[in-house]
Amino acid sequence: MNSKAWLTVFGVFSVLLLGGAGFYAFSSYGKYSEAMDGWNSKVSTIESLERRVPYPNEDNVEELQKKVSTYKEAVASLSETLKSFQRPLDTVLANTEFQVRVKKRVEDFRVVSKEGGLEISPDLDFQLGFNTYANVVPAQELVPVLDYELEAIDHLLRTLIACGAKELVAFDRDAIPGEAGGAEKQESGVVDKYPVRLRFNASHGAFQQFINEVANDRQFFYIVRVLKINSELKEGPLKLTEEGSGFVKYENPVTKEVAGPDKLAEWGRGTAPEAEVEAKAREAGFIKADQDARVLMGQENLNVFLVVDITRFLSPEEVKATTPEPEAKKGKK
Repeated sequence: MNSKAWLTVFGVFSVLLLGGAGFYAFSSYGKYSEAMDGWNSKVSTIESLERRVPYPNEDNVEELQKKVSTYKEAVASLSETLKSFQRPLDTVLANTEFQVRVKKRVEDFRVVSKEGGLEISPDLDFQLGFNTYANVVPAQELVPVLDYELEAIDHLLRTLIACGAKELVAFDRDAIPGEAGGAEKQESGVVDKYPVRLRFNASHGAFQQFINEVANDRQFFYIVRVLKINSELKEGPLKLTEEGSGFVKYENPVTKEVAGPDKLAEWGRGTAPEAEVEAKAREAGFIKADQDARVLMGQENLNVFLVVDITRFLSPEEVKATTPEPEAKKGKK
């Protein structure tokens, strides 16, 4: 092939290559321009919507206003109902008067507990949980809540006496927000909780009655948050007789006294034949009395530890006073 022919072929091939590349570049640029125009159009639409003041439909506004009105009425009704179950805060009580009130309540409670059979442990420095204020007056702004807490604690412990508890072993009150050691603020904006901790000894029946009374109290709202129980009865029940029909007990038919473990051991229970135990029991005036059913639980004394949250629902006025005003939303210009 001569040089002229080769140059002709190369020239034709170059023209075709450049033409194809130019066509591809022109097509791609057209698609790019179209995509950019679409993007700019959407951006303009979004900016226009952001600047536009929404104009609600009148029917929707009316329906929304009805729902808001119904909600406000329900909240107001609930607030009025709560007033019948929850005493208001005493906002005029002075801090010095509160200190005197605490001392008086402690003295009165000690008298009532003695009359009701509740022993206060001698190791307990009992001041209804307000030991801090025995010699120091509280900050005035804390007095309304502290006074409410005092009333609730006094009522709770008087309920414990009425249920027949035997001994108050320990009692403590958690510091509220504003007191030394207290949280910075309450966890909820509509409900305040004031925890107290108590340990007491009582029969199973007295404990059960106390829990029922606390759960259904009509003067204060109590929530039992922690409950731990230890039984003072460490030994298990008596073994069954060889026949398996029941366990043997000995009872005085006149006094109805049931022989206890000490008497049974004295008569040889566990070491001597049962016939010999029965004979010695008869000599002491006791007769054999079998029973098929045995009470295994409910007869023991219990050591109970409780954490009780004294709960108070805030009024709408209190909620409004503690809720910061929302910032106005700034639109784009």
